[in-house]
Amino acid sequence: MKRKSLTTAFLAVLLASLAFPLMANSAAAEPIYNTEYATVGTQNGWKYIETDQIKILFPSDGRKPMFLWWYKNDTEKIYVVKYQGLIEYFTFDDPFYKGRHAALAIRLRERFVDPYPEIPWRIRERIRNIIEQYDLYTWHRPFLPFMGCNWSLSGPENITKNDKVIGLTFNFTMVETPFPRFQFANNNIIIRCRFYYEPTTENVDELYNYTVNAGELKMDFIIKHWEWNIDKIESLISELKGYEIEIPKNKTGLALWINLASIDLQRLENAENDPETIEKVSTASNMIVEGKRVSVAENRTPYEDERPISVRKRLQDQYRLQFEREESTLAGFFKFVASAKLIDPLSGDVNVTDVKAAYIAAGAHMRLFLCYPYFGNKTLEHDPSLGLEAIPSLISPQLVTILVGTVAIIAAVVFVARWRKRVINVVGVR
Repeated sequence: MKRKSLTTAFLAVLLASLAFPLMANSAAAEPIYNTEYATVGTQNGWKYIETDQIKILFPSDGRKPMFLWWYKNDTEKIYVVKYQGLIEYFTFDDPFYKGRHAALAIRLRERFVDPYPEIPWRIRERIRNIIEQYDLYTWHRPFLPFMGCNWSLSGPENITKNDKVIGLTFNFTMVETPFPRFQFANNNIIIRCRFYYEPTTENVDELYNYTVNAGELKMDFIIKHWEWNIDKIESLISELKGYEIEIPKNKTGLALWINLASIDLQRLENAENDPETIEKVSTASNMIVEGKRVSVAENRTPYEDERPISVRKRLQDQYRLQFEREESTLAGFFKFVASAKLIDPLSGDVNVTDVKAAYIAAGAHMRLFLCYPYFGNKTLEHDPSLGLEAIPSLISPQLVTILVGTVAIIAAVVFVARWRKRVINVVGVR
């Protein structure tokens, strides 16, 4: 009887020892929630934020903003978001960005001057000369590359609420550009970041609310005092109106170019030492764009136009992109709100505008373009974010409950049997 009781007790302990690690794994597989305070440090020109579940790297040595992040228990898959630059483009034909729609003065001539024979020859030539002069000496080039610009990192610092630390905040500011015609952008392009330890509700100037999950890195991409090429040809626009030719001033926009990639852990050192070549070692095969699988294995940029994300969203909703490798959805995601906030610098009035998006496969990574319509002299703020999905549970909560219940029943049977000094079988009592 003692031998069988000991055997039964051993089985109970064994089942308990199996159940508790499974319960622990199940808990760790839940969405990142109430994590421990983060460790913040610096290594090889990178700042890092590390909790028990996620690690995020970002440059601290003046390089352009980019983020590498991964789930601590799945270091074979590292996710990358790189902010490449801003592109001014015309929206005469499409509301979303296409590379061939870049804001070049010659495109105005081809569209609004050359096709109109009713414009007298001498005036047409003069307009052509004016456009060429703007293109050569007045307009900035369409693309402002963030590489080569000097970026200042401030923070991280604690975020507190009701005397409790709930996260970290830090900012990237573009303090200097080497391109003479983009000097207006110095100190006027900012990425304001927040990393929370617990789910937090953010309010957008009483317009709408959204929840930022724990372990999610929320960003405000901010553009101030942008100088639009189209604003520099007011006299030409007025002159063409005399010939009933209308150049719509608001048919221009800005596209924020972002690269999305995924690398293996063994490539991390390469990425840290030479971040501009991260895309060359990317292993992403697909991106899930709003539930649609998009292959990124082939570089389609030489011969295809960018494609729009055609899903319709309300202003407070978010677009979502998720990494995939060999048809296996990965934990990393990037998302952004379907609208941007516009702030009048004089009155302080706030309203919102739609945000469109386009993308193209670029060879094991994706080029994403967030498209902001013409906003004049207002300040634009837009809200992208990145993070990790919950890792699938090893077992279901129902199975854990059954195991725990079984252990409890066996332990109770053993206790009662020993109290009654009876021989025990774990299947039944005899």
